[in-house]
Amino acid sequence: MVQGLCCAMVCRGWCAASCTLTYVANGEIVIRGAELSDLTASALLISNHESGALEDWQSRFERDLADPKRLFLVATVDDSVMGYGHTTLHSRTLDEEATYPSGYFLSGLMVSPDHRRKGIGKLLTIARIDRLRQVTDIIYYRAESDNKATIDLHSRLGFERVGTVFRDGKEFILFSLELHSANRQ
Repeated sequence: MVQGLCCAMVCRGWCAASCTLTYVANGEIVIRGAELSDLTASALLISNHESGALEDWQSRFERDLADPKRLFLVATVDDSVMGYGHTTLHSRTLDEEATYPSGYFLSGLMVSPDHRRKGIGKLLTIARIDRLRQVTDIIYYRAESDNKATIDLHSRLGFERVGTVFRDGKEFILFSLELHSANRQ
């Protein structure tokens, strides 16, 4: 755990809908499971950063929230969404190369530009790692080689480079984090 980070977690199974997950840091930032009411603000964060219509992102996030293979967390400051992070359980398809593993992945980390460099991304990542610790021994993460901020963040948290993978015609660096936990359900 990060110094100054308190955690309260009550879960009944993997599904995010049955999990109350709250991390509080510095009395200001709250990391919790996403709710339907958070999806517009989350979609606005990504649509302002990447191409795609707000409505398309919101529809995707609605599907993500309902998917039992995904965990969708948000970071709030004064009850306003300032960031989000996902996890997903990926099953390699026949047309994916053998170097792309099946397993749990961290994905979709986004923080509002006005709230970057305040530890929100780190808190979201720690919360996702802590949740996955209950169901797996290894977590994967992929990054574009020029995304130095996210690579540095994940490296500081113990992720190690294990190779490269291709997804949708793009090359990514693949990282993994081996977990050692007796807390598995």
